[in-house]
Amino acid sequence: MRLRLTLNSLTTRLILLGMTLLITGALSRIVLLTDFLQKDVTELTSSQLSTLANYVAKDIDHDIIERRDFLERVTAKLPLSLLKNPQQLRSWLGERYDINPLFSQGIFVLDLSGKTIIDYPALPERAAMSYADCDYFQQAIQGSFTIGRPVIGRIAKAPVLPMAIPILDTNGKVQAVLVGVSALHSPNFMNTLYTTHVGKTGGIALLSLQDKLFIGASDADVALTPIPKEGIYFQHNLPIKGTGSVGINVRSGVEELAVIAPVLSSGWFVVARIPTLEVYGPSTRLRHFIEHSTLIIMPLFLLVMVFLMRHILRPLMTAAQRADQMTQGEIPFEPLPVARNDEVGHLTVAFNRVLSKLLESRVELQHIAHHDTLTGLPNRQLLADRMSQALARAQRNQGQVAVLFLDLDGFKPINDELGHKAGDTALREVANRLSELVRKEDTLARVGGDEFVILLSDLNENAREVVELVANKCLAAFQQPFVIHGNPCLLGTSIGIAMGASECGTDRLLIAADHAMYKAKDAGRGQFYWSSECPACTTSSNHDANCSTHIIDTKHTKQ
Repeated sequence: MRLRLTLNSLTTRLILLGMTLLITGALSRIVLLTDFLQKDVTELTSSQLSTLANYVAKDIDHDIIERRDFLERVTAKLPLSLLKNPQQLRSWLGERYDINPLFSQGIFVLDLSGKTIIDYPALPERAAMSYADCDYFQQAIQGSFTIGRPVIGRIAKAPVLPMAIPILDTNGKVQAVLVGVSALHSPNFMNTLYTTHVGKTGGIALLSLQDKLFIGASDADVALTPIPKEGIYFQHNLPIKGTGSVGINVRSGVEELAVIAPVLSSGWFVVARIPTLEVYGPSTRLRHFIEHSTLIIMPLFLLVMVFLMRHILRPLMTAAQRADQMTQGEIPFEPLPVARNDEVGHLTVAFNRVLSKLLESRVELQHIAHHDTLTGLPNRQLLADRMSQALARAQRNQGQVAVLFLDLDGFKPINDELGHKAGDTALREVANRLSELVRKEDTLARVGGDEFVILLSDLNENAREVVELVANKCLAAFQQPFVIHGNPCLLGTSIGIAMGASECGTDRLLIAADHAMYKAKDAGRGQFYWSSECPACTTSSNHDANCSTHIIDTKHTKQ
């Protein structure tokens, strides 16, 4: 009877129910939490891998473009008469090569039969070789820049990458071919490919589908080895089938998470991979911890779970519910409340840190999308948005808007003689000087390589005088030389001005100012020119609509 009463008692049923809930809860947490964490970690790792793969791809792309631009600059300035004077041609090439030695295996010029005219640095072995059978030579003599197939160098006896560009005469006819050769594993070429690692056993690989080759990798010496056939590895088939950029495959019996990113200038692909054992390591350890701890503390939980179950799980359920609501878009992203300083609270704090990082990344990406990365000024997209707002205000307030389109005079020699870093320094210094001339409510934007735009909004009946004052200040700002890497450099600017009201669209104003800028250049540079393409530019009765004004006073205060 006692046994029957005990089995039929509410206490016994609560204890049995508690035990069932404890065991079921433990199993449910193992399954659900592990699945949740694996999905979350997979998404986060995929995002990190994608960022890493794109970073490496952009770095490789930059290296290739830098070398292509070097070859284009050299061929553009190479005197064709030097092709008949090899020694002078070697000296001419050497001067440019020594300034910026991008090709670790040197550069050389081939005639139309593929024989070496001259090379730098001089290698006797190269002079006796013919390159007529090389793919890059065959493509270059057709009249375009080409990246050759990665091969074992005939002289270097190591993996190299050749690039070739035709040397054209004034009629566009190919006279010779300039070739630059870089070792695939050199300090100034694709260095991130060999120094970037993913986790403990993951890595980065660079492959060419066109050549069906591994070009290089960070975790093994696989340069110039063939890639597996289609259908074997997931990441190798992605570019072919266009199925996406993230996936899981099995390589040599090891399951991996892989992400690809294209190298746009070459048609290559960067593959970032990491074994899923590393990806799911934290969730696996968490699952084991839950299993072992549940078995150990089950007797203790048996005594107290009926009274504490709801109390213990309530914060976790609340946090999970709020997190789910955030992912569903029902509530805004915000930190979860930390109810207690326990495991649940620690998980909540960690989640809040992750959320904070994600929100910071979103703000940073929004800033990058609307600002020039070199100068920090608004870019063309943000300028267009602010122009639309300014024109809307002009329509409401019956005001006017002015656009000053500035193009630098004398900027190209800085790039050519001092290098692109010096050019970047000059652009930042120009941005700093111009920023001091505009009001907080106005906008200074960089819209091109050496092109800036100043948007003056909320102008009234003295708009023309204000605009000309700002234009003269801009011209005066360029009278003081720019000190670039210790070298004083003179820069000037030509300014095109367009002014309009609500009837002028953003594109129309920018185009009008751009046209006026070119007229200022044609008129002698270092001055500004009013456009006559927008109605507001011709409203003044005291000035000619098509006028250009030189600097009249270099001592101006900030507007």
